[in-house]
Amino acid sequence: MRRFMNQLKNGTFVISYCTACRKKIWPPYEYCPACYRRTSPVTAGKIGKVVEFSRSWLEEQEVIVALIDMDGILLLGSISEGQGITIGAAVELIATGASSDGKIYFHFKILGSV
Repeated sequence: MRRFMNQLKNGTFVISYCTACRKKIWPPYEYCPACYRRTSPVTAGKIGKVVEFSRSWLEEQEVIVALIDMDGILLLGSISEGQGITIGAAVELIATGASSDGKIYFHFKILGSV
C-alpha cells in the first residue's frame, strides 16, 4: 500500500498485477489474494467510461461525482464538466493524488460517448 500511496502523491495511478494469475488486483495489495505471490505495480490506463453519476451543488458550484469503469477497475471520482455527461460516456483521468491526511482523489474530464 505504501508504494501505491507514494505513486498517487506523485500524480501517478498504479494498480497491482499478479504475473502468475495474470490478474489486476484492486485495491492494491503487495501479495495476490488468489495465489499469494508477490504482485508488481503497473501504471493504469487513463481512459474509462461512466457507469453512474450524480450532480450536486456545493456553495453555488455544480459538482459531478461519478463511478468510472477503468478497464474492470471501478473508481469514484469527480468530473470537471457536466456538458454531455451520460452513462457510457468516455472519460480521461486528468488528476489523481493523495492529500497530507491520506484522502485519495481522482478527477476526470469527458471525452465523448463510447
